[in-house]
Amino acid sequence: MSDGYEIDLERAPQILANLKEAESEVQKLIARASELALASFQGSDSVSNHATQEIRNLTLDSESGSLFHAITAYQEAIATQITNLETTLLNYHSTEELNAITGASMDLLET
Repeated sequence: MSDGYEIDLERAPQILANLKEAESEVQKLIARASELALASFQGSDSVSNHATQEIRNLTLDSESGSLFHAITAYQEAIATQITNLETTLLNYHSTEELNAITGASMDLLET
């Protein structure tokens, strides 16, 4: 693969399943981060209001390296790996099929 590592293609289906499971778990984290951003502390005093605003900033503010943006970036990286691995597997299987057809054709020509 082009990302600088190699995998055993026989293990690729399990790796793909694991990546999809990880992506599903990250989706749950995104939902929980969104819930956290909507949370507010009880009370209308300035301390409660400030605490609520700080939690929202830490959760959502892209400039502060927020939790939501970090999790979203992680999800995007996993999705990219899934796409790359699926493409690699498709190309591999297509090449294997082409080689099998070509090999069979060559065998017929030799007989």
